[in-house]
Amino acid sequence: MPGHVYITQATPEHLLEVGGNVAGNLGYNIQQEGPWTLRLQKGSLAASIFVGAFVAYCDFKLNVIFPGDGTAHLHLERNTPWWTGVIGVKRVKSRAKELADAYGNEMVRQGVPIIQRNDF
Repeated sequence: MPGHVYITQATPEHLLEVGGNVAGNLGYNIQQEGPWTLRLQKGSLAASIFVGAFVAYCDFKLNVIFPGDGTAHLHLERNTPWWTGVIGVKRVKSRAKELADAYGNEMVRQGVPIIQRNDF
């Protein structure tokens, strides 16, 4: 899946907390899928099927990865709801970028050292 990643010098626990708090403040439904994975959802799948591009159905996965080199990665994957057409996919892509930007802003506000941000 396409998405965004921040490479930081934060603790994995801190990144998971930031990930949940920021998404919750933006109205995402949050479900813990694993020890370092959150599923973030916003919008309705059924509505996106029937209404198409007018509803952005966001079904994102947030992973906190710590490769053992002293860094921790905040990895946000977005869905691509092909049934909504180009406009619907662009709306979801925009929402993912907004969420990723909000993560970056919150980490900067908290003084978390960000080494790099990549979009993929």
